[in-house]
Amino acid sequence: MKLIFLLSMHNPALSKAEILSIFEGKHKQLDNLLFLDSRKTYFNRLAYTKTVYQHLFTCKKAALEKQIRTFDWNKHYKDSFCVRSFGKGHIQDRKIADLIWDYLKKPVVNLVDPVTSFHFYFEKDQVHCGLLIDPMTEPFEKRKAHLRPMLHPTSLHPRLARCLVNLTGIISKGTIADPFCGTGGILIEAGLMDFKVIGYDIDEVMLKRSEANLKHFKVRYQLRRKDATKIGIKYNYIATDLPYARSSKKQDLEKLYSAFLKNLKKILKKQAVVCFPSFINHKRFIKNAKLKLKAEYSYYLHKSLSKKICVIEP
Repeated sequence: MKLIFLLSMHNPALSKAEILSIFEGKHKQLDNLLFLDSRKTYFNRLAYTKTVYQHLFTCKKAALEKQIRTFDWNKHYKDSFCVRSFGKGHIQDRKIADLIWDYLKKPVVNLVDPVTSFHFYFEKDQVHCGLLIDPMTEPFEKRKAHLRPMLHPTSLHPRLARCLVNLTGIISKGTIADPFCGTGGILIEAGLMDFKVIGYDIDEVMLKRSEANLKHFKVRYQLRRKDATKIGIKYNYIATDLPYARSSKKQDLEKLYSAFLKNLKKILKKQAVVCFPSFINHKRFIKNAKLKLKAEYSYYLHKSLSKKICVIEP
C-alpha cells in the first residue's frame, strides 16, 4: 500500500527515524510528508506521526480539476465524506468537495464525524491527495508523569518513551529491557504495545514506584533489583534513559556510563537505544566500549539541557 505519513514538526528527524525503524519499503520525503510503500499497518505504535493516509494520487496543481474528474472516488467513499486542504496556496475545502460531489454515488457531506476523509496537501506546484487511515489519537498526554500514581521529575514524556521503543527496531513478540527503569516510563509504553517488559534498577524505592505505575496501566512486567553494570542476561532489544542528576559529579556519571556501556557490549544481541545528557561526550564512551553508533538524534528538553538519543549495535 502506498502511504503518506505526516511528520511531527516538533522533531521531524526523530519522527522520520521512528517510522523507518518499523516500516519497510521505498520512501521519499517532501517537506513534512513521508511517502512509503508498505504492507504493514500497525500505525498506532507511532509516537511522532501526526496522521497516516493511503496515498491516492499526486498531480500538478494546474491539473487537479482534471484529476478529480477522472479519479475513481467511489472505490474509497463510504457513507459520508469531508475534504480538508493544507499548504501554501491551497484551494478551499468547499470548492474541492463540490468537485468531488459530482462523481460520488449518494454523496453525503459530514464535517463533524465523516466516515471518509480526503485530505489534500499543496506543496509548491504539486498536490498530494490522501485517504485518512489513522488520525493518531493515542492518549499520550493522559500518561504524563504527573498523572501516574508515582511521580519522578526526570521521567520521559510518554511520546518520547514510545519512540525509544520503536527505534530499537523491535517488530513483534519480543522483550524490551530497561536497565535503568526508574518509575517505568519506557516499560509502560512497551507493555501497552504488547511487548514483554523487564526493568532493572539498583534503587528499591524506584522499583516500588515502577511497580505501582505498571499495575496502574495494567502492564505485565518483571522487575529486578540489580546494578545495570552487572546484568548478565542477554537481550535482543534494550531501551533506556541514563540517569543524569545535575547534582552528581561528572566524573561519577562518566564512570557509571563507561561501566554500563562495557556491560552492554556483553549483553546486547541486536539493538539498543540509549539516551545520554547532552553535556556528556557520548561518542567517546560508545567507542571505548567497542559498540557501534548506528544513528543519533537530538531532543531538546529545556534551556540548559538536551538529550542525545543513540541507536547502538553490538
